[in-house]
Amino acid sequence: MDFLTIIGELTRRRVEALKSSVRAPSMLKAIERRNSEGYLALIAEYKRASPSGVVRLDLDPWAYFDTVGKYATGFSVLVEPFYFLGSPVFVKIALNYGKPVLYKDFVISKEQIDEARGLGTSSVLFIKRLLGDALWDLVDYAIRLGLEPLIEVDSEDDALDVVNNNPSVMLGINSRDLGNLSVSLDRAVSIIRAIRGKANIIIAESGVKNVNDALELAREGANAILVGTALMKNVELARELSSVVIK
Repeated sequence: MDFLTIIGELTRRRVEALKSSVRAPSMLKAIERRNSEGYLALIAEYKRASPSGVVRLDLDPWAYFDTVGKYATGFSVLVEPFYFLGSPVFVKIALNYGKPVLYKDFVISKEQIDEARGLGTSSVLFIKRLLGDALWDLVDYAIRLGLEPLIEVDSEDDALDVVNNNPSVMLGINSRDLGNLSVSLDRAVSIIRAIRGKANIIIAESGVKNVNDALELAREGANAILVGTALMKNVELARELSSVVIK
């Protein structure tokens, strides 16, 4: 098949996705439902690049969602264009698979939240370390629009501050230090232990490479894992990650 045929078909599918007006179902409820079945929820992230470099460019979003969608509880989609090569177009494509969708950007404004709502996502990411005192105004704005906030932290102090302010929000525990970008599952485990029993939904983010990592996080109290790089490199890993039991 020649290049124009391939790109023509991808363009046709992209245009069709842009026309759709699908709204994603609740991420929170989907995670709770998966947990009630006895399993750790899997949030599969479409992530073409990161600050560390290109992850994978030869995997189109349809091929990715077709495979991981069989096993994922929900999707996370990067929209940041410079370091992550993301796009709102990928969000529109993800919405057509009937799963909850997280709008993942470095949100600093209501305009970005408006975009997330306009696209049809169920959830939007807020990074506490980035937003500081501006966090809660933006979180409240998102909630008023009907979106479910996922507040991301990378330290015990920030995690405790979030759960003491609003334990009902989804709390993302990042294994990655957002300052120097180092990754450590031990960091995530330490944070989870500090707030275990105080947060309703804990989502472990970054650094999950295999089932053993997922099992460790599930044992410590994570309700869900958000996996990007490992799934982009091996979409079939979704089957194994979706079978991790919560005890």
